[in-house]
Amino acid sequence: MELNAEFDVETDGTHLSLVLESAGGRTAGNERPRNDQYVPALTLLLTRLHDRHAVLLSAAVASKRVAGLPEKERALVTGPLDLGTVDDIDRLRLDLTSAQGRVGLPVGARKEGNNRKRIQLRLAVPGYGPGDATRLAADLAAPPGQDSHDSPTAKPLDRAELLSAVKKLSMHRHEGRPSLHKPLALLWTIGHVANGGIRLVSWPEFRGEVGALLAGFGPEHSKATPQYPFWHLRNSPQVWEVHGLTDVPTINDVTAVAGLTHQAAELLRDDTTRADVVNLLLEQHLPGITDHQALLNQVGLGGTHIALPDARTLLQALIGEQIRTATGKPNTVLGVHDDTALVRTDRSPSGQPVGISEVQKGLDLLATHGSVRVHVDELGHRSSFIGAVLATLPGARFTQNPITVTLHAPTSTQVAKDLHFGDLDTVAQVKIRTEQAHLRSLLAGDRDAAECALCGHQYPMSFLVAAHIKKRAVCSDAERSDLHHVAMLACSFGCDALYESGWITVNPNGHIQTAPPDTAPEGTFRNQLLHLEGRQCTAHRPESEPYFAWHRTTIFRGTGN
Repeated sequence: MELNAEFDVETDGTHLSLVLESAGGRTAGNERPRNDQYVPALTLLLTRLHDRHAVLLSAAVASKRVAGLPEKERALVTGPLDLGTVDDIDRLRLDLTSAQGRVGLPVGARKEGNNRKRIQLRLAVPGYGPGDATRLAADLAAPPGQDSHDSPTAKPLDRAELLSAVKKLSMHRHEGRPSLHKPLALLWTIGHVANGGIRLVSWPEFRGEVGALLAGFGPEHSKATPQYPFWHLRNSPQVWEVHGLTDVPTINDVTAVAGLTHQAAELLRDDTTRADVVNLLLEQHLPGITDHQALLNQVGLGGTHIALPDARTLLQALIGEQIRTATGKPNTVLGVHDDTALVRTDRSPSGQPVGISEVQKGLDLLATHGSVRVHVDELGHRSSFIGAVLATLPGARFTQNPITVTLHAPTSTQVAKDLHFGDLDTVAQVKIRTEQAHLRSLLAGDRDAAECALCGHQYPMSFLVAAHIKKRAVCSDAERSDLHHVAMLACSFGCDALYESGWITVNPNGHIQTAPPDTAPEGTFRNQLLHLEGRQCTAHRPESEPYFAWHRTTIFRGTGN
């Protein structure tokens, strides 16, 4: 469909700018008013820029009548704005058009002016540089699928590639010592995005925020030079992009932006992936910084961003289990009654009461600050026991000097090492509810719905279980770490239970095999088995076949393959 509206893309210094011409009346020789489809054209252009994960750096009226006004007085929206994250394009279009009516009017004017003016959208578009104005204009005008957007250079980035890129982060060395500028800048940017910030940051904001971070945590006697990581992180193109520059920025480059690529930012919105990347930065690139918690607090990653269980639920899950304090002393929760928990120690084998509210106070502190000191001043007289309880949470651990419990989103390694994960009959029920979400996100990304690997039906994520193909408790450490192949998504409408109980399995060719139907009760149960028989399991592949083979020979109720 062709729209009656005229636009172009121009090179604007080191940026690209889209210029949409104004709408107006009929001109001589034309049957239609000039650019009378201004609104649908603007909506379509914004949609196609959204699909390219473009960032709107600024938007301003660009008509001749107001050309003499400062850009601030012609501005329509506050940028930068990541169009790839905008859910309501119509609302954005309305904001851009409605704001035009006041531009150029005298103070106190009652009637608004034209809201179909000539406008300029300054852009940062992944894959397009200042010399690509003609190509971007052609691509925005072309129907979907007939442009250069879906080129081989747009190869998707997966989690493993992101971790590899961060691990290989090149570091400048000064007098034999690595500079910390790049990992510190990257850590700040991850925190910025985790707290709701845009993935691309303006140079003035970056200079102020990262400059202060480098001054506080950079090596002694090193200069705080944020301009270098702002520019040189582009040498890791899977992670970082820069727009509006041709070299290291100066104080005058106020329109330059840089930050995470769209794909890296999307991957880092997942708690587990973010925890893995942060842990990699701290352990491999920033081991010389002794107070990691202070650093994480500074960049906005000190909080947990994790929904914690309430104290009663956590304590009930720990009944009968021996947990150890930071000094290694055993404690056991014997029971939970009313407002107290009965706790056995070496000194009190029959148990002493601990107030549930005291444990709840510790959980609240941990959720708010991401860490809590195991000391009577913060946790009361049963601080050692409360610290031991908090340390059972996924992603929690003791640190020393002073003794503290710190909590981060659990890394994939921590998820893999928990023997109880996936076993609903153990004390780990609290962990399961938290970590199921993390494993599901590894298997399905940020989708709201996904396909059951067994029946093939689409379900919301809350109705899918991250089911272990091979029972987790009998997996080796290497197998537990093979998260993408040892687990699959199975729906809670029967498939998960049928697989766990051995009524169905997956044969070497990837097809579902059922126990003999005549051994099953007649009716819905048997019909479900017949429905699944012979279906292709979408989780079956060469890497997962050994786990399915274990299930066939160990759990399956059938008579063989």
